[in-house]
Amino acid sequence: MMKVTLSAAILAAVTTPASADWFARTDSGGELVMTGLAVNPDATNTAVYLTCKGNLLNFEVLTVNSAKADDLPDYSGTKIVLGYKTREGDQRKLGLDGKPIVSAGNALSIEANLSAEQSAAIATSVARGNRLDVEVVHPELSADKGVKKVFSGAFTTALRAMFDGCPGLKL
Repeated sequence: MMKVTLSAAILAAVTTPASADWFARTDSGGELVMTGLAVNPDATNTAVYLTCKGNLLNFEVLTVNSAKADDLPDYSGTKIVLGYKTREGDQRKLGLDGKPIVSAGNALSIEANLSAEQSAAIATSVARGNRLDVEVVHPELSADKGVKKVFSGAFTTALRAMFDGCPGLKL
């Protein structure tokens, strides 16, 4: 009975839409990694990651697809579109060239390196409690159509983590 109850609780947590939060940790190399819980258009959840390296951010989004290293060329040319707000409150979109990678469990992720200006814009938007919209664009990723939304829960945690863990980032 305990196994059934525990399994049901885990399943409910996985399939229930969340009001997505940001979580901070350091990786094995001591770099700050911000994990954002994103809500897909079909109300399932996925994750996005912002990794800080000096004054630059690396962005990674987990897709619903699985892949092996041999499959990665099929996903070349993938674009990531980030919707964010400026300091003045204007809504903006940022298009990035994505690179397909294989994540844990053979999950397909798309990553992109942001410039210093792009890093500051995204970090400032997240740190001010604004929602981050993420769209992955590629014909082979039809199951991943639509905008993933990373809401602003725990943005004060994100702000403090970025302030401490990314001293070169202009917030």
